[in-house]
Amino acid sequence: MSFGKSKDDKEPSTGIPSGIPSGIGGITPIGQGRMDSRPDGRPEAFLGKGCKIVGTLTFAGPVEVEGNVEGEIIAQDRLIVGESAVIKGKITGGEIVIKGEIQGDIVATKRLNLKRPARIIGNITAAVLSIDEGVVFEGKCQMNIGASSAGTGKNEGRGALVALAEKVA
Repeated sequence: MSFGKSKDDKEPSTGIPSGIPSGIGGITPIGQGRMDSRPDGRPEAFLGKGCKIVGTLTFAGPVEVEGNVEGEIIAQDRLIVGESAVIKGKITGGEIVIKGEIQGDIVATKRLNLKRPARIIGNITAAVLSIDEGVVFEGKCQMNIGASSAGTGKNEGRGALVALAEKVA
């Protein structure tokens, strides 16, 4: 699934590189090297800066969001929320990387990376959590390590900011 074309693709009628916005609903073309989940380094879906979606978005493959979303995002694979993104709603995914602004709860079944200059206002549930120095996080954090500690209140912190020395790819 794709919301744009590679910058190397040509428009069929004009021969103009598709990196020049076509004006179709504010959809931004996919750039090269955004994600490493596919062999060609591209996400299956990309919501560009300037786009606004209201509703529930569900993705089976890797996705990158740079625009605004009001509603729920469900990503079964990897989700990257870019610096320009503003999300107002719940996010659920396997591996989630956030650099933008989130106002809502986040559930990461595998890993959650909060990278500078992310701003999170909401609760976090993650199996593995990495928070870079400079990230703003206001909410409650629960490390969902296994079924035995899930929902028991163990490993919870309120408004915690953790800087990990380990750099997670």
